Amino acid sequence: MNANDRHVLTQRLSEISTIMLVSAAILAPAIVFSASLPYFKLEQLLIPVVVIFYVGLLLAGIARTIRLNALFLVGLLYCLCNAISIWYGATILGHNVVTRDFYELPKVWLPVAFFTIGFESRLNEQSFRRLIAAFAAPVFLVCLYAWAQFAGLGFTYSLNSLYSSGGHIDLALQYARRVYATMGNPNALGQLMVFCSLLFLIAFLYRVRNRFVHLALCLSCVVTLVMTGSRFGLVSFAFGLLMIFVIVSYSGRRELAKLAILILFVPLFVWTYQTVATSNARTLARYETLRNPLAIDSLRQRVDQLWKDEWNDFAESPVVGHGPAKSIFTLGYTDSEYLEVLRDFGTLGLLIFLGYFGVPLYEIAIGLRNARRNSTRFSMELPATTVCAQFGLLVGVLALIMNIPMSTFYNPFLQGFIWLWLGIGAGAARRLTSTTWEPSLARLPLGPMANSNVVSCA
Repeated sequence: MNANDRHVLTQRLSEISTIMLVSAAILAPAIVFSASLPYFKLEQLLIPVVVIFYVGLLLAGIARTIRLNALFLVGLLYCLCNAISIWYGATILGHNVVTRDFYELPKVWLPVAFFTIGFESRLNEQSFRRLIAAFAAPVFLVCLYAWAQFAGLGFTYSLNSLYSSGGHIDLALQYARRVYATMGNPNALGQLMVFCSLLFLIAFLYRVRNRFVHLALCLSCVVTLVMTGSRFGLVSFAFGLLMIFVIVSYSGRRELAKLAILILFVPLFVWTYQTVATSNARTLARYETLRNPLAIDSLRQRVDQLWKDEWNDFAESPVVGHGPAKSIFTLGYTDSEYLEVLRDFGTLGLLIFLGYFGVPLYEIAIGLRNARRNSTRFSMELPATTVCAQFGLLVGVLALIMNIPMSTFYNPFLQGFIWLWLGIGAGAARRLTSTTWEPSLARLPLGPMANSNVVSCA
């Protein structure tokens, strides 16, 4: 097998593995092995499979060595911070340490693994086109499942047992028709639909393959988003539209037509929201509370009690926090990931935690800036690559915003999806600026191939 054949083979295998993982991230149910263990998502369990397969290709001389990226350093520092916080909570603060506290240590490496798989997949323009086209199918299935839940179709009750997080989630579906589809929670589904609607909207704007299919998928995701009854999901979608305006404007004068199309789409999205929301009185009632957002009952509960308690806990140990301390902090998520990180791992932990978002965003922003500087036609010559790079930027910024009242890093239903697309977006931004793949971030080499033109199968 010559070098060109090896390149083609690794390219196709990278496409398959990436498509498989992003599809599993939104379709596969959680897997429970034991009540004493946390549940797992299928894409998490597939990481060792991908690694073993890659090592086999590496030993066969087909794949080449990957390089460490800056997120490995972030993962190492956050893991050390977790360990220090557990020790400090147990030794200094006297907290009882349970086995579940130590599960937090391997968790910090999952985003690193997902990002690296997406980043090292080394996809080209045709690969990005196939990825977007293939991803459309699982997204549409998620929408269909949500619509069936909203309509109360009988077959959904058997599927719900696979995907539901239980408790108030099923009560909300029965009482208010708040759908959750494959995401276990209506708010998590709302977050997913925000991301997916923006992906297919950008794909429509940049004329990637069948743009009318992408427009239909975008509208399908908006319909599903409204069905979730997620108020902050609706606000996040508005933020996402605003970000697309900014990104497209930054791309240059050639994109003025896209801005005009976006402006024309705003009334269409408003009409879609009104049509779906008014079909269910309880859904409409939830959205009507946005007229006075500071008086929303769930927000008041968090601001007046849960968030205040978390802040007081943080104030008791502001540097390294209390550690996970799951025997003490039994309420679970309080819907502010930043406060949870501050409480558990202190200011030091939060600063390192932000690196999980900062590294991919830096890589993508540098790539898009350099592409704009070097070529005014990159979005026309490499539209699918541009879409994936810009979508990666959207995902990272929106995830940071969502972490204020919601969760992304510690949300098992979204973690794989977000960091896979951040890795894909960073790889796309690199592709826009160079065909030789020279590193823009400082990297630590692995072996003699580290300075070569690497093509890997993740």
